Amino acid sequence: MIAAHVSTLLISRISEAGDQLFGEPDFARWERLLQAVQQLDSVRVDLRLQRRGRVLLVDGELRLQGRLRCERCLGGMSCDIRQHVRVGVADTEAALAAIDAERELVMAAEGKLAVQDWLEEEALLALPLLPRCMEWSSGICPVSGIEVPSLDANQ
Repeated sequence: MIAAHVSTLLISRISEAGDQLFGEPDFARWERLLQAVQQLDSVRVDLRLQRRGRVLLVDGELRLQGRLRCERCLGGMSCDIRQHVRVGVADTEAALAAIDAERELVMAAEGKLAVQDWLEEEALLALPLLPRCMEWSSGICPVSGIEVPSLDANQ
């Protein structure tokens, strides 16, 4: 088992039988994600790693908990995001080409995966593009308590 807070992972160190990347990563260093959310309470990963020659296959889950800003009422809303991860990591273009097309492809220069950079990117991709606390159009938001004017009032 490999702790999720490691900074670098060598593909060659993962056994063909597999290993696990588990726990809480070092998300205090994730500047881009911290700017994208109002509050980040926890990030957990549970990823199975299996090496096939020069390729690392990664399967599992990334979970984010915290608060996002609703793009409709601009209030805060809680979020619990579970992102399925299915990735192929390789150190050459040729090795990347051999990975199943259903997997996301990640390049690991010189066989070294920058774990925190990669996990932060996965977390950013898991965020909704336009977070909304509920499907409603006007009145007082039942989540944030902020009043949003009717769309008809602008006409």
